[in-house]
Amino acid sequence: MLGPRTSTRSNRATARSVAAVIAAGSLVLGLAACSSGAEPDVDSAVSMRSEGTPTSSGADGGGGAPATLEADPAPDVDYSDAPAEAAPADGSYLGIKDVRIGSHDGFDRIVIEFIGDGEPGYWVRYEDMPTQQGSGNPISVSGAHKLSVDVRGTGYPFDFNVEDYPNGPVKPEGTSAITEVRGFGTFEGATQYVVGIDGERPGFKVFKAQNPTRLIIDIEAR
Repeated sequence: MLGPRTSTRSNRATARSVAAVIAAGSLVLGLAACSSGAEPDVDSAVSMRSEGTPTSSGADGGGGAPATLEADPAPDVDYSDAPAEAAPADGSYLGIKDVRIGSHDGFDRIVIEFIGDGEPGYWVRYEDMPTQQGSGNPISVSGAHKLSVDVRGTGYPFDFNVEDYPNGPVKPEGTSAITEVRGFGTFEGATQYVVGIDGERPGFKVFKAQNPTRLIIDIEAR
């Protein structure tokens, strides 16, 4: 005896329902992944330069303007507090368009964006008593530790039709390690920034990104 026949149309409807449930679950998981620590905390990111917005801060800090912080993946290397150094690409002549500071899950990030041609070099290191290049004047920024950042391969602002490079000072809110970032001008092809850091001295990573050309410094949050 033949058993009861199952409707093909019914089977197809059931399959479609199951597929819809699976798709909905995948969407929820995808949204949860996107909202994890991979994305920057936009509320705490600030730009040293924003058109029509002053970037200087008062005695209580602040300064800057709200900004979106890039989520470029860092190299898969350990954080280190050892000096990091690289020469600019041959023929590089760059100006600094903006400096952005903010917080990701597990680290603070500084992004230096460029105009001009080539790739920047850098010398990033901790200094107990940083001094201004050229003059040798002592530098004061808030924070227990001072991370000096010399950006190499840069020209003077007037070469790029800008009044000045973004210098701050900026005291970002919401960062775990960074207390202040200040610029100290350009001298003989290098533009100087000093980062104030609180807490136990953290390691950092330095890398470059393209489109647009950027130098990125990640500072470990502890």
